[in-house]
Amino acid sequence: MMNDAVHHIGIVTGGRNGQAAELAGEIRQWLEARNISVRSIANDHDREILDFGPGPLDLLLVLGGDGTMLGVARKIRGQAIPLLGINFGTLGFLTEGCPSQWRELLEEVLGGEYLISKRVLLEFQVFREDWVVHRGSVVNELVINRGNMAKLIRINLWYGSDHLGVIRADGLIVSTPTGSTGYSVSAGGPIVYPELDVFVVTPICPFLHAFRPMVLPFQETLTFYPEDGGPYYLTQDGQAGFYMQDGDRVEVRRGDAELLLVRPEHSAYAAKLKAKGFIRGA
Repeated sequence: MMNDAVHHIGIVTGGRNGQAAELAGEIRQWLEARNISVRSIANDHDREILDFGPGPLDLLLVLGGDGTMLGVARKIRGQAIPLLGINFGTLGFLTEGCPSQWRELLEEVLGGEYLISKRVLLEFQVFREDWVVHRGSVVNELVINRGNMAKLIRINLWYGSDHLGVIRADGLIVSTPTGSTGYSVSAGGPIVYPELDVFVVTPICPFLHAFRPMVLPFQETLTFYPEDGGPYYLTQDGQAGFYMQDGDRVEVRRGDAELLLVRPEHSAYAAKLKAKGFIRGA
């Protein structure tokens, strides 16, 4: 498959990763020798938006682990720029290559031999009575629990006008299909093909196993709110959080934007699941 030619590339590195920054310089020289325009930026923790300046980008090359990929995906604020990850982390489920393979990977991409995997994002709002007090988007998952307090929480859960019940558990995970292989699967949730349009709802250690993980289409809004006294903590992708008050409710829906991930034509989802130890053959 031949794709659009790549002429303008942004390079993002993890804010404190010296090896990634060093490799970024090497890649920049290699790309510029091939008449590719390059703009670089560090994904510092205090940087809320990644601004590459004027002009379009055909591709973002992200040097880091899955955490860096998640942060970059949120900080580009819905811009339709494909992301290609070089893994400097441990798991590397969102990335496509290791540092030793970057030349082969980029040669394929510059030659148009790549695919674009479209992933849904979740958008959420926290309501306090009729006021929105917090909002955001997630690539992997939204989690409500009691923060650093080990105590059960009662969560009232609705899917549109359908009351799914009151969950008594350590917390609740609402994930995207992309995030199904993250915190959700660790809590007993299903692995879901990443390009599907569904919520994945997984309780964390439910009391007496009264609520099973569910997969729900995006036809309705998912609403949940805790019923007992706080504190309650809402976490986005394990990287950002918000303290909720009694009476707050959270509404979650499919985001308008999509996450675009570049992958080589030979990359297969089942092979990645096997390589990362999620499934094993006989």
